[in-house]
Amino acid sequence: MNINIRKAEEKDFKDIWNIFKEIIVKGDTYVFSPDSSEEIAYDYWFGNKVISYVAEYDGKILGMYKLIANQPDLGSHVANALFMVSSDSRGKGLGRLMGEHYNQVFIMNIRGRVCCTTEIK
Repeated sequence: MNINIRKAEEKDFKDIWNIFKEIIVKGDTYVFSPDSSEEIAYDYWFGNKVISYVAEYDGKILGMYKLIANQPDLGSHVANALFMVSSDSRGKGLGRLMGEHYNQVFIMNIRGRVCCTTEIK
């Protein structure tokens, strides 16, 4: 299986929303209320200073992760990554693959840059 991990685009939001909703609806993992709105989800994945990636196979989004600064201003060089994987794709190593992508892109390649205030391609 050849998984493509790329920067999330606004056109991906419908699929991101479906995975997000599937995960939060039980109310047992993330802090979101099970009835959180699409607007809340959109801001979470595409908000200011958020860098999001999707993992896709054959044009279908299977999971996603986002990177944000842990703290504002002088602490913005410390990153926090959050991951979600669709129920269909769990147990197949997708979370690990996205974690490895995160490490390659952000940990190894941005030496000396501020993670969430610098444009990274």
